[in-house]
Amino acid sequence: MTQTELAMLGDVRKFFQTDSCAEIIGSMNSLLEALLFCKDLENVTPEMRVDIANQLRTVTLLSKLNERNVRNIPQA
Repeated sequence: MTQTELAMLGDVRKFFQTDSCAEIIGSMNSLLEALLFCKDLENVTPEMRVDIANQLRTVTLLSKLNERNVRNIPQA
């Protein structure tokens, strides 16, 4: 990899280390829901939008539960 690519990779790593997995997924969920429910989106039925949003909410919940579970595991 070039120096520029390595620097960019480092920036991406730093970016994702600032937030937890649940926070990143939650942010992506919010952005995607905003996109899904804008009126200009074609070829996506209201039922599809609701289904996608519900799946995203499920992933967000699972990631939050996983983070809490990991924090509560005693370290050896």
